[in-house]
Amino acid sequence: MIRINNGIKALILSILLSGHAFSDYTHPSVKRLIQSNSAPTGVVFELIESDKRTWQWAAPLIKSLRTQLKEKYPDIEIAVVSHGREQFQLIQNRVKHQKQAISILEDLVTKEEVDLYVCGTHSSWYNIDPSSYLDFVDIAISGPAKINDYINLGYQPIQLYKPPVQIK
Repeated sequence: MIRINNGIKALILSILLSGHAFSDYTHPSVKRLIQSNSAPTGVVFELIESDKRTWQWAAPLIKSLRTQLKEKYPDIEIAVVSHGREQFQLIQNRVKHQKQAISILEDLVTKEEVDLYVCGTHSSWYNIDPSSYLDFVDIAISGPAKINDYINLGYQPIQLYKPPVQIK
């Protein structure tokens, strides 16, 4: 019998709860889109969360979903609109709290052509200056209005939520 000490148990648990556990996750709406064989112009992912570490699971999830969509529909465009408390995790002085997730987001925006917006109205309610956000983050006047703009362009809206941990 192999005995696993508490440090090893904690390491295994942290790996399972990290973004790596979501690398093969698929969202039901993404799965339906892929199975439909009918490509929309794009997909706009909506995030409205209060989890203090939202991007630790959301960034790898968005990356995975984007990859799945691009494999099926190479020309599909991807946008992300963040208009919950998670948007404040994208302020420059908070980057140190989720370095790996922020790195994934930056690569998605700068290398993979994903548009990333936060809600300017929500920011104004908390006196957050738009210049406080990371350079690769765009500010929409209103998150919900930005989502509607994308829908009017033919994008499929998909609300993201923290997926359950999947053990294979």
